[in-house]
Amino acid sequence: MNLNNNLAFHKGRLNENIDYMNDFFFKNEMTWTFVIKAFSLYPNSFIEQLSDLSCLSIASDNEAHLEILKQRNSNIETWFLNYLGVKQTNDFIDVNLTHSKEFSADNACLMISLDSEREGIDFNPNFSCKKYGAYLDCSKLPDLKFFDEWVNFKISPDITQSLGTSISFDKIDFLKSKGVNHFRLGEIILTGKSLIDGSKVHGLRQDVFVSNKVVSYHLISQLYL
Repeated sequence: MNLNNNLAFHKGRLNENIDYMNDFFFKNEMTWTFVIKAFSLYPNSFIEQLSDLSCLSIASDNEAHLEILKQRNSNIETWFLNYLGVKQTNDFIDVNLTHSKEFSADNACLMISLDSEREGIDFNPNFSCKKYGAYLDCSKLPDLKFFDEWVNFKISPDITQSLGTSISFDKIDFLKSKGVNHFRLGEIILTGKSLIDGSKVHGLRQDVFVSNKVVSYHLISQLYL
């Protein structure tokens, strides 16, 4: 599918990357969510095509896109990247990823503050939340002591601990040892390359998007500006 004269999208290749990650995380007894934030400005007609991908969980900061996905495939677990912490009551959102103190314990992934670089709320062991996480910089790894501090919360392994992102995929064994059991992945699924050094990630395709320019997250996400 040609998105414009400079960029072509291959849905089947994207699904191959998703299938690989499904198998990879299953073997590691972890879960993951496909973050489609790069497509936030894309038209609804494009988002509709993503509803039959083999991923079980999709996240976006665009509520309208999540509604479309849920309407077309009720089996998809939808994550709303609620960066502004707005009150959320839409029934098409399964997980509300938020740092707001006004949250429903039933569907919140509560973002915890561990240092001055990350917005979030203080961890409280009395919360009855089923999912916890932290905002992580997409372009650099946090100091590894960050994860040592996370261990001190003594969160049950039965609780979703969502701290993995594309930048930290190379460190999955280390993160797993610290209790992390859920990853939020976007760019690595789209490009098939490590965010640390740009090398090819074994098992992933690098030609989901094909262009006469260098394919980057920026090129993909800015297409419809």
